[in-house]
Parts: sequence; structure tokens; C-alpha cells
Amino acid sequence: MIHIERDGQSAWLHIPRTQSGAPLPLLTVLHGAGKDSMWTLKEGTMSVDDWAARADAHGVAILYPAARGSTWDYISSRRKHNKDIEFIQHAINTVRRMVPIDDQRIALLGLSDGGSLALSLASHNPSVFQAAMSISAGFCAEPPRAVAPSPKMFIKHGSADDMFPLARVGIPLRDQLVGLGYDVEHRVGRGEGGMFGPAGHVPPGWHEEFLPAWLAMGSGRD
Repeated sequence: MIHIERDGQSAWLHIPRTQSGAPLPLLTVLHGAGKDSMWTLKEGTMSVDDWAARADAHGVAILYPAARGSTWDYISSRRKHNKDIEFIQHAINTVRRMVPIDDQRIALLGLSDGGSLALSLASHNPSVFQAAMSISAGFCAEPPRAVAPSPKMFIKHGSADDMFPLARVGIPLRDQLVGLGYDVEHRVGRGEGGMFGPAGHVPPGWHEEFLPAWLAMGSGRD
């Protein structure tokens, strides 16, 4: 694991132990709200260390930045501050200097607030991100109309999500992006509710829900 730090803010990079020599896809993982209160970066559903095995399993470089505060300042400040986004950009560019990266295979994966940030970043930076994979997002910030190259939007929402209800948040979000011309794959989690139930806010397996579909897209843009 490689530690990237600037002005007290950290990101961690995992690269697969076995590499073919070809440039690697890059996945940036964006955590949800509640850092250092509801969860920590060292245990549970948000563990940084757990992504090393996923980097090996999928043959991708995985970057895991941490917000300065308990959630991303882009969200908590009503999108008036962008220091976290500046750091994410710095971390991605640092990775690109350190490791051969396929610039046509860069994606975002986020949970909850991280899912909202993933959709927002991808929609406003379509030449950078091939895809955004969003689990239980609350919004996408003022997305522009899709133009080529346009990121693929993978979205999942639980049918019993109490934090961002499917009917009030999940379906309108999907319809907003579809209406703007984005290619959206939308899934609904069904089953038991609760925060960590299959249909709740943090569905089991969210870490890998869309990775195979993203990687199957291949290099380049349609």
C-alpha cells in the first residue's frame, strides 16, 4: 500500500501484486459520511486495507482518498468549497505519475455521500472518468447534459433505504440522469431493510456491485 499525503490529507493506493505490464485501470473509491464517528478507515465496511485484495482480484489500481472532515466538503458546504476535490485531483495525478494507468479506464465508486460525489464528479468531468458507480446516492450536483465522451452511470438504491428513500430520491435521480442523456444502469436492492440489509442504505457487497460491468466496458469510449 502506497500512502499519498498533502497538507495533512491522505489517500492510499493499492496496486495488484501481479501485473501484465499493460497500463492499469484506476478506480477511485469515495467513502460515505460519518468518518471517525459512525465508522473508521481501518475497520468495517470502509476499511482501506480490504481494497488490496480487490486490487489483486480485479487487476486494477485502487485509490482510496479520505475527506478532510467527516464527509466531503463539496457536500457539507452546499458545494461552495472544493478542497477535497482538489485533493482527489492531486491524488489521481500523483498515481498517474507513479504507475502506468490507462487514461481511458478511470472510474469512481462511491457509497452514500461518496456516491453523490462520484456522480457529480463524473458528470462534470466526462473526459476524465469512464464511469461512475454509485450506491445509495442522495443527488448529482447540477449535472450537465451528456455529451461524448459520456461516462456510464451505474446506480443502485435499496427499496427500503430509510436515509435516501427509493421513491423520493433514487428514482428521481435515475430519471434526471436518463433525461439528460446519460447511459444509466439502475438496480434496486430488494429484501430485508435496515441500514445494512440487502434493501437498506449499505447493501452487502456494495464494494463490487458494478466492478465486473465497468471492467467489461474495455478501453476507449463508445
